[in-house]
Amino acid sequence: MENIKMINYLYILPEIIVASALSFIIIIDLFLSKKSKNLSYYLIQLLLFSTTYITYSNIDFLSSNSSNLYDTGFFSNFFKIFIFISLSIILQYTYQFLNKFDLYKTEYFVISIFGTLGIMIMISANHLLLLYLGIELLSLSLYSLIAFNKKSIYSSEAAVKYYILGAMSSGFLLFGISLIYGLTGSLFYHEISQQISLLNLSNIDDDIRVLGLIFSLTFIFISLAFKFGAAPFHMWIPDVYHGSLITTTLLLSSVPKIAVFIILIKLLGFVFSSLEIFWSDIMKILAILSIIIGNITAIAQTNIKRMLAYSTIANIGFILLALSIGSNESFIAAMFYTVTYVITTILAFGLLSQLLSDNKGIEEIKDISGLAKYNPLAAFMLLVLMLSYIGIPPFLGFHAKLFVIQSLVQSNNIILGIFAVIMTVIGSYYYLRVVKVIYFDKYNGSLSFSSNHMLSAVLIFVLIYLGLFPSHLGEISVYSITNLFNT
Repeated sequence: MENIKMINYLYILPEIIVASALSFIIIIDLFLSKKSKNLSYYLIQLLLFSTTYITYSNIDFLSSNSSNLYDTGFFSNFFKIFIFISLSIILQYTYQFLNKFDLYKTEYFVISIFGTLGIMIMISANHLLLLYLGIELLSLSLYSLIAFNKKSIYSSEAAVKYYILGAMSSGFLLFGISLIYGLTGSLFYHEISQQISLLNLSNIDDDIRVLGLIFSLTFIFISLAFKFGAAPFHMWIPDVYHGSLITTTLLLSSVPKIAVFIILIKLLGFVFSSLEIFWSDIMKILAILSIIIGNITAIAQTNIKRMLAYSTIANIGFILLALSIGSNESFIAAMFYTVTYVITTILAFGLLSQLLSDNKGIEEIKDISGLAKYNPLAAFMLLVLMLSYIGIPPFLGFHAKLFVIQSLVQSNNIILGIFAVIMTVIGSYYYLRVVKVIYFDKYNGSLSFSSNHMLSAVLIFVLIYLGLFPSHLGEISVYSITNLFNT
């Protein structure tokens, strides 16, 4: 009997390891001297490496032991592994940056892992209340990280804005969840889906519950659109990105987006799949607004973090555009685009975090003027990143945008496909402006680097390799989405 109980807990082994190890690291850190505090960082990196290995080596066992409450299928485990690797890279950039400016605190890394635990719960949750708990654990961690730089008034302002808007967003989510529970009598994904499939969706007047579900769906999507940073709920992104440390912006712009993408794909493709006639138009509106506002507003930005913030909004629009179609092919395209966006964004912000202007972090686009004359390798890496963002072949960003546009054309959304192409051309302006500043503006003699380029160079190689051979990521995307909807 004891063996059976033990087996029941093994499917949440990664979460148990992360939570237990974090508690252990927090206690150890209390007894370390100030000079030895770096040991905690290396223990956290060891934790990420160990959890990645354990999740990967036990992926078949974990995938075969999913429950109605907690999903540990291949799709969830793939993204957990991807998040562990991404976070390890992000924390390495962060460690170098904080040490350079004498801001190192173990708490920063511990809070980041707590946020990751929230993401793991969000990814695997098959219950709306469990999903809410994961979102709040992540949100509370992000509030603290945004306010981490006590010396900056902008950091405190950004944290307060994000906290207030985040609280409102959580209220919308809870209200939507309460409506779902009142209408279906359950918070489990599969039971909600079954209840909705029994309703008469062709005529709202025949069943008032359909109208109630549309309302609840709207409130949930408003909340998730805020967390994702989709327009018109994007107002927090530029200010928070600008006010935070660049390494905090690096974290904000990457890993949490994966979690929200996974929530959306599960809700749209499984829980509310029967309501596609209603949510499809909502997704298209959010996508169109995000692409237009993101691309047009980014053109006017002079601060590089604000420019990349609006770029994020535009990229989120492309993901939502693919999700709005509601087919397996469009979900595959959305997954491919999300992974591409995260890899490129980690590289962009990571490389910028290593650049210094007058021994200060990079803020304005003009700060990197003439970078090609000072460091051709760094200039080349930023060139590759900007071209990938635009969607120039043979870089990975080209394949990501192509797959989204193909999914639109295949579903007879020709006008949306043309719209996506036109906005890609318009959006290329602010990316090419960065290239122009790097290669053609006069070098002001103030640039320096806080660390070597080894990590960035390896990631650039990965980005170029995946661009030349996109079938590797494509096959993983196809297998993951197919596995998700066949289980």
